[in-house]
Amino acid sequence: MPEEKMIICVGCPLGCEITLTLNDNGEVSKVQGNSCREGKAYALEEYLNPVRILTATVRTGNSSRPLLPVKTDKPILKTQLKQGMFALAKIKVNHTLKIGEVIIKNFLDTGVDVVAADNLPLIND
Repeated sequence: MPEEKMIICVGCPLGCEITLTLNDNGEVSKVQGNSCREGKAYALEEYLNPVRILTATVRTGNSSRPLLPVKTDKPILKTQLKQGMFALAKIKVNHTLKIGEVIIKNFLDTGVDVVAADNLPLIND
């Protein structure tokens, strides 16, 4: 009996409930419920290769601003999020940063950079 997976599309405000029917090999054999081609593409990508932007904080050497929000500049695989959080927990920045400035290049060998999501003023500690 075929298995079904339901994915809610976030490509637009409609939020279509898209049903993927999987064959015995786990391959998608049917896509239903999408209102547009983009919804179908989103559902297939979300099932086959889900990615997310990682947002977190890193420690700073600034006692008045002990945490700095950061994010990846592009999505990474959803399966790498936990590993990414552990890696960011080891990071401490000790210099002035501007929003968008790269903190870590090629994060987890993904080709994606981690950037500052806010300004970090001059550290006086």
